[in-house]
Amino acid sequence: MTESTAVTRLLPNICTDKMEETRDFYKELLGFVVGFEHQGWYIQMASPDKPELQIGIMRLDHEFTPRPFQYPAQGVIISVQVEDVEETYAAVKARGFELAHDLCDEEFGMRRFMVADPNGLLVNMFSFP
Repeated sequence: MTESTAVTRLLPNICTDKMEETRDFYKELLGFVVGFEHQGWYIQMASPDKPELQIGIMRLDHEFTPRPFQYPAQGVIISVQVEDVEETYAAVKARGFELAHDLCDEEFGMRRFMVADPNGLLVNMFSFP
């Protein structure tokens, strides 16, 4: 990055063939709502309270993505800092989401757990007590 690069927004997009399942997952997990949708190939979701917190969901085989890159993502962890990880953990368990990593304390002060989205991407839910 150069000094002249002024980042004004960062929006992760998940490329998937499970559009509806992914939308529903982030709606349930984060309380995000659909901000807009390009019919059949893109859904943008955001926090209703903090609209700058966003995630995009894109059809895996859409022409927007160059063909050599139209593969499911691997090795991606989406980290989400929450105010109360204990409360979030209880809500995730109550909804029946499958945990990929149980609630734990890290030596550097983070308390966290992980759940996998419908595409196998990990969502690291954490807070600092």
